[in-house]
Amino acid sequence: MSGSSLSKRNLALLLSALVFPGSGHFVLKRKARGCLFLVPALVALILVLRQIMARLDQVMAQIDSGALPLDVQLIVEKVDALSANDGPAMTVAVGVLAACWIGSLVDTFLIKP
Repeated sequence: MSGSSLSKRNLALLLSALVFPGSGHFVLKRKARGCLFLVPALVALILVLRQIMARLDQVMAQIDSGALPLDVQLIVEKVDALSANDGPAMTVAVGVLAACWIGSLVDTFLIKP
């Protein structure tokens, strides 16, 4: 194993771990495999962020209307109450995101340069 292939693998592992799942595969010129991790992780991240933003919109609307005072403890309780109603879609999206991240790391580690 040459030094350059080892450093490419390390860079790929760092990118997959710290940037986004599948991004390290592009360094190793495995674009199709990278997309297998990147696309579902991106869709899952978008779903998670949309759910979070919808929750924040509800809390901000209550704060703006005066129904929810600017008390940190009350706001945290309200967010927790809204989080309890997330349902299975949020759980699946977070699971897909975690699985893609871990799978990308394992696959990047196992790729022979």
